[in-house]
Amino acid sequence: MMASPSSNDPKQGEREYYARIGAEGIAHAIAKPYSDDSCPLMLADLTAIFHLLARRGYDVTGVDISPEAIALAREQSVLQNITRTHFVLADYEEFRVEKPVDYVLFYSALHHAEDEQAAMRCAYESLADGGLMIAFEPGRGHGATEDARRAVEQFAVHEKEMPPEYIVKLGRSAGFRRHLILPSPHEAMRRLYRTRYGQARSQFDLRSLFWLSRLKFLRTLFRPRSTPFVVMWK
Repeated sequence: MMASPSSNDPKQGEREYYARIGAEGIAHAIAKPYSDDSCPLMLADLTAIFHLLARRGYDVTGVDISPEAIALAREQSVLQNITRTHFVLADYEEFRVEKPVDYVLFYSALHHAEDEQAAMRCAYESLADGGLMIAFEPGRGHGATEDARRAVEQFAVHEKEMPPEYIVKLGRSAGFRRHLILPSPHEAMRRLYRTRYGQARSQFDLRSLFWLSRLKFLRTLFRPRSTPFVVMWK
């Protein structure tokens, strides 16, 4: 059955998303990025990327258009006794910071924008000179996946194609001067830090496995299997 937003606002599906995804969806959102299929299993009690950064000593401002998402993020900050987070109910296509920031992170968020160029422009304008924009987004073909089609049908949200080259184009149009497209960290590290080392029968076998791992690591730089992420400098 095709769902439709409760108004003519094309962003209403995004506003209502957290109110409609149920307990399982909420649990997945809290555990991001570790709940994503592309992320390796990790032993951590962190519940969100923002709380991860706050624990590392960053002052973090999180922006979301969904009231339920903001309430959930604030609740998790209290439960985990994290004090360096500030969550704002706002549209990231129009949001303005009080003072420039050092980093802007899109984590599986830009492909939900109604106007991704506006969101990128806000990111650029929020940054101090020399600041970084980092974007982890699902790449080419995402909109055609079963999960994406189901989300559009059930929740009337946006699920756009967002390959790295397109993100770079958006960033350049917004004013960013330099960029890098890098393999996802967990994919690169999996090529070097391998459990197979423990299966080596001799020092020669171990060195051979290590050299093979280094070759696979280099291949990852040029032909990544998972979607790379983008870093751009203001």
